[in-house]
Amino acid sequence: MKSSQDKDDAKPLDKPEQFLFQLSQIPNFSQRLFCILFQSSFHECITSVLRKIVILQRVCKTLQNSEVVLQILGLVLAFGNFMNGGNRSRGQADGFTLDILPKLKDVKSSDNSTSLLSYIVAYYLKHFDEDAGRETCLYPLPEPQDLFQASQMKFEDFERDLCKLKKDLNACLAETEKVCKLSSEENLQPFKDKMAAFLTQ
Repeated sequence: MKSSQDKDDAKPLDKPEQFLFQLSQIPNFSQRLFCILFQSSFHECITSVLRKIVILQRVCKTLQNSEVVLQILGLVLAFGNFMNGGNRSRGQADGFTLDILPKLKDVKSSDNSTSLLSYIVAYYLKHFDEDAGRETCLYPLPEPQDLFQASQMKFEDFERDLCKLKKDLNACLAETEKVCKLSSEENLQPFKDKMAAFLTQ
């Protein structure tokens, strides 16, 4: 711009170049931009983590407090104990570990027509669920989508996401202090008040 000021045939900057030039004139532009971008994404990031935690809590609470879950686990225990009764190779085990639950569908009847899982479900519906087959019948477990999402969650991911947010928040605080310290009074607002309100919140 300086080299072409005195020339008659000098062309003015196009709008994109004018925009970039004006941005370059803002004091501490990169620090300001980092803080503003972090502020705009923070709510979405924290909401995403919170939504996952709420789903996980809801699934855990339902599984822990549901009478239906206890009845179904009681049936698994009773049928498993009956099937293992007298089996010396299994030592007549009375009980089961949770990793056996996905394998219930693989245990077949002697004629291979039904699985233990199907039998337990049919038994539960016949003997425990009074509303089975009616419109008033309710799905007794957490929503399948919630169960799937909860099964995919890892505490390490929560920890990683929250550590990154904390690190970026500390960086934002440091950058805001730097901008406020280095900027003249006329270039301080509205950045100072908006970032102060965000960081306090």
